[in-house]
Amino acid sequence: MRTRALAVTLALACAAGCSNPLGEHWVVEPIHVDRVEVSLIETVPTQAAVRVTGVIGDSCAVVHSVRQERTANEVTVTIYRRRPLVAVCAQLALPYNDVIRLDGVFPPGSYVVRVNGVERAFTVP
Repeated sequence: MRTRALAVTLALACAAGCSNPLGEHWVVEPIHVDRVEVSLIETVPTQAAVRVTGVIGDSCAVVHSVRQERTANEVTVTIYRRRPLVAVCAQLALPYNDVIRLDGVFPPGSYVVRVNGVERAFTVP
């Protein structure tokens, strides 16, 4: 009976914005990425952006942060989600669809961008 009451409490908490009534115990991990599309921004010098589509997770997951690292002609973007460690959440596939402007400029050359493991090559003329 106590387990059922806890499950009901957690379900109600998630329905009201998915707060974590058991304390601040969160899991932060990368989201699932399905597709990455690169677009060049016509500035001088050239800049770039990526449109990312994927899945954040269940009804309790929210985007936590986006981090970028660049080494020479390779850019790595990691999109993280945060969700309660212990929660009862609706098993919905919450979609992620956003445009992320890549840091820095891109002189003519060949580049690779990786977003949560999905890789795309692009060339700046």
